[in-house]
Amino acid sequence: MGSHDKDFVARMRVIAQKVTLLWQEKGAPMMYRLSTMKQQSYGVLVGITTLLLWYGFSHDFLYFISLLAEILRCFGFFLLVLRVVKKTHSVQGLSLKSQQLFCGVFATRLMFKVFYEDDYLYAFVELLATCLSCYLVFLMRVQHRNSYQRDADTMKELYIIAPCLLVALFLHPSVTKTWLMNVLWAFSTYLECFALLPQLFVFHSASRTVDNMTSLWIVSLFLSRALECTFWIIALFFRWASPPPLRVRGDSLFLCPSLSLSPLKP
Repeated sequence: MGSHDKDFVARMRVIAQKVTLLWQEKGAPMMYRLSTMKQQSYGVLVGITTLLLWYGFSHDFLYFISLLAEILRCFGFFLLVLRVVKKTHSVQGLSLKSQQLFCGVFATRLMFKVFYEDDYLYAFVELLATCLSCYLVFLMRVQHRNSYQRDADTMKELYIIAPCLLVALFLHPSVTKTWLMNVLWAFSTYLECFALLPQLFVFHSASRTVDNMTSLWIVSLFLSRALECTFWIIALFFRWASPPPLRVRGDSLFLCPSLSLSPLKP
């Protein structure tokens, strides 16, 4: 090994030591504080995030709403990971089947955003959500499998996947020129509507009470869906009732599953 290589290795070791020290002094305590987050702190953090996004994207109100919805959903899964890794060290009360369904939702949507959109910020947020959801599945299947309540997680995934796929084959929007991608996008949207059902079964049968972090995850999903429905209503109003229409991304017009039967085109 030459002198240049030795110098490079030495510098990398110094950088690694500094990063480790920074994580121990700043990162780890911050993660712990987040893992013990209360409702008031959650509200403050959501408010700050909303203000920052408004400052950056207030010129495009529809984009602001849809991006905030994506970030809130991603943040909910981040809190759930912290709940398992930092707080409880257990997956008790969580549904593996729900997390696997969410993995399918995020992975399908990420594929669409990577290959058919130029919005890299959206793709990045979706990538984070996909990684967090897959990591939760890993924690439940491998690292904390002993605390997984298999007997309570009884709802069969096939009862959700099969109807969603069947409906998507016949009822899907024309957001791209590829039939298969249109079907996959519709399938992910329908699947997201029912991905939480196995988790509700676990709540009912295994744990009548829900811990704070899990409840914040549910709240994040609810707020995200409410924002997406708001986006849909506003987009439809300005698309068909108020000429000239606002600039609306074609794929985002399909965010609200309850109204996804409309034959929308970008």
